[in-house]
Amino acid sequence: MRDTAATPPRRPGAEQTSSRRAEPVRPSPPRRADTPATTRDLGQETLAPGDGWASWTGTTRPDGRVVQATGTTGGAAAHAAQVHVVETWTQLRDALGGGPGSTGTTARTVTEPRIVYVRGTLDAFAGPDGARLTCDDFAAQVTVAGTDEPFSMAAYIAHFDPTGPWGRTDPAGPLEDARVAAAALQARQTQQHVGSNVTLVGVGDDARIVGANLRIRDASNVIVRNLTLSDAYDCFPQWDPGDSDAGNWNSAYDNLSVWASTSVWADHLTLDDGEHPPSLLETVYGRPYEVHDGLLDVTHGSDLVTVSWNHFDDHDKTSLVGSSDSRLQDRGQHRVTYHHNLWTDIGQRAPRVRFGDVHVYNNVYEQSRAQGYAYLLGAGVESSVVAEENVFDLAPGVDPASVVTAWKGTMLAERGSLVRDVPVDLVAAFNATSPTPLADEARWVPGDHYAPHVQPAADAAVAVRAGAGATLPSGAPGTSAAPDAPRLSDDNGWDTGLHDGDYTITSTLWWGQNATVVRLYENDVLVEARRVDARSPAAQHTAFTLTGRPDGTYTYVAEALNPWGTSRSAPRTVTVRDAAPGTPRLSTSTAADGTVGVTATLWWGTNASEYVLTADGREVDRRQLSPRSPARQTVTTSTAGWAPGRHTVVATFRNAAGESSSLPLEVVVGP
Repeated sequence: MRDTAATPPRRPGAEQTSSRRAEPVRPSPPRRADTPATTRDLGQETLAPGDGWASWTGTTRPDGRVVQATGTTGGAAAHAAQVHVVETWTQLRDALGGGPGSTGTTARTVTEPRIVYVRGTLDAFAGPDGARLTCDDFAAQVTVAGTDEPFSMAAYIAHFDPTGPWGRTDPAGPLEDARVAAAALQARQTQQHVGSNVTLVGVGDDARIVGANLRIRDASNVIVRNLTLSDAYDCFPQWDPGDSDAGNWNSAYDNLSVWASTSVWADHLTLDDGEHPPSLLETVYGRPYEVHDGLLDVTHGSDLVTVSWNHFDDHDKTSLVGSSDSRLQDRGQHRVTYHHNLWTDIGQRAPRVRFGDVHVYNNVYEQSRAQGYAYLLGAGVESSVVAEENVFDLAPGVDPASVVTAWKGTMLAERGSLVRDVPVDLVAAFNATSPTPLADEARWVPGDHYAPHVQPAADAAVAVRAGAGATLPSGAPGTSAAPDAPRLSDDNGWDTGLHDGDYTITSTLWWGQNATVVRLYENDVLVEARRVDARSPAAQHTAFTLTGRPDGTYTYVAEALNPWGTSRSAPRTVTVRDAAPGTPRLSTSTAADGTVGVTATLWWGTNASEYVLTADGREVDRRQLSPRSPARQTVTTSTAGWAPGRHTVVATFRNAAGESSSLPLEVVVGP
């Protein structure tokens, strides 16, 4: 997110100018050990009461929209049909968007609870066919107006060079229009919205989403956990000659954006720049050619966010709260808690805050170098930050007075800070060198709104270094790998001897890894999904009762799922040929008074639920029946009151699957 206020000087680096390199994604770094090593189903976990602002209940107004917050449960209430395991970018889009063919924006309006487990590396630059796209692929689709040439960033850079004829005027015209069009193509490919009532979690120690901008926009009740979110690379950054005295390159994408959203929990994430760290940034026009924005930004009136146990690694503009000094509608919003996060070699914004009541406690900031460092805690306009028991391992030569910086802010309450293992009053250090001091106070008290467990800084440092980042032992109890393939059986015709459309399909995992969800598909359409208990390696039986199928052929497949993956059974075909009622037969009898009774008898077969008798084509009797297949089913109609003479009668037996009619019978009424 670009700031509208000036920013401190940026650090130099080196990076390519026009296209994303197509080398394979580098492996994840080693993970820290967590405690304890017990597998947990993170998809079922919710934010504990009192854990930061995201646990708060009450009314909030993101971007002016009234929302009633009730804590953060994500997709824990998801129906079994809305539990997904994804291993590709396209699968993620479809799971979040509610079905095949979903785009990056489809999920924005989906509110049905969903749990999405991520396995392995999902590359946002991978197309639907799996082929990896490059920046040049997007640029080649755009022609610069007035030319026959495709757009390129190299041409853009040459044209808008501030030392050349263009000067320091904002870019405009065909090349800028083409850059915007190419950027829109990239956004369509690499930007993915996350809707309301979602839990998105990584499974295993290698779950990563690379090259993506995940955007939680106009949503509520979202959990994102145990993932590495890496390298939200902007192919087409914009040159802004008026951004600071020297100008700046500004990029569009954060690894994770929280935009006009509420009740969001971002936990145990590793966020970094992947293949394009700051040290590789190229200098263009004398400024770093920036291809990233933030790692995790909370903007546009977002509210009630807890950011916990994350590792922010090797990035410049790391975490912004509030996008602009001019967004006065954000007053009363931007309530965010940062706790137990590890910030390694970051340049600034850890966080920088506008308007919000923000709690920063038990975080660890560590630097291996002074190069690229600007500040850590930024007090922006109308902000009120409470910073407690944080650890700052600053690089040699870095002045503790630089940790806190004011961006039109007037207050920052700070206590318990350790700098190089020594207690330091950071606000006092800042005030000693600043012409505009900060008040060491806040307009709010965290304990009045939730119940933070604030540890002494030294104790927190040990826990954070051991457990921050995507380190959780994810999966599900009773599982350690994807389920084995189930086998299907059926009892069609077993109970009555009739293939009548009422039967049970049983999915059996005889031995091996169990499932936590079993879904049944009929002719490729999902008909039922059910949560089941995993007790690997014991056998696992799941029975689905199906009723009312009309005559025909049905092919069934069971899908077994647990957080590690899915498996599918071989098809099982069931033929229904007795769904409709058997054919009734008619007979007559004469009572002592001469009245004729017409009796319809279904001697054996699928019973009917309704009986209709017609005489000479006119309905004379209709009754509801109680099926007891395959027992005999008999019903009698009296001809009392019928006109004397000969009548042709037909009986029809019906049920939900169809009907059958008797042969016509002639009935004589009267003398």
